[in-house]
Amino acid sequence: MKKISLRDDTSWALVAVKTDDESFSDVIGRLVNRKNRDIREYAGALRDSEVLDDLQTITRERRRSCKTRF
Repeated sequence: MKKISLRDDTSWALVAVKTDDESFSDVIGRLVNRKNRDIREYAGALRDSEVLDDLQTITRERRRSCKTRF
C-alpha cells in the first residue's frame, strides 16, 4: 500500500466520478486503465459551451478567406 497526496480539486473530481460501491483505488484504477475510449462517450459534451460558437466563427472566416482566387 502507498500513500499519495492530491490537490483538493483532484480529490473532488475523484469524489464526483466515484460510485457508492467503489474505493478511491478502484476509481483511479478504472480511470487509468481505459485504453480504447469510445468517442460517443463525449457526444454533447460541448453543447452549451461558447467554444462551439468561437469555433464556428473561426471556421467560417477560414472558409471565406480560402475562396479568394489569385
